[in-house]
Amino acid sequence: MSEDAGGDDTGAGRMPPATFEFLIHTLFTQALMALGRIPNPITNKAVRNLATAKHFIDTIDMLEEKTRGNLGPDERKLLEEIQHQLRLLYLGEES
Repeated sequence: MSEDAGGDDTGAGRMPPATFEFLIHTLFTQALMALGRIPNPITNKAVRNLATAKHFIDTIDMLEEKTRGNLGPDERKLLEEIQHQLRLLYLGEES
């Protein structure tokens, strides 16, 4: 989609490129918010919602499954590290 395809340039800055890494970092951030580890930038409050956290973790797991064999070494390493971190944090919250 090009910049002039229905969007406007009234934002504070340019959007980062649409990359696999950006998508994974976005889902990671959402999962951390749902785990109550970082505050919601709109409310500035940390709220724990384990069902939502699990949804984001499951989404990352699905992406790992669907992209298996198609990722570069750096993308694969990033995905594995984020999955590991989120699983540990989630298990810690469940106990």
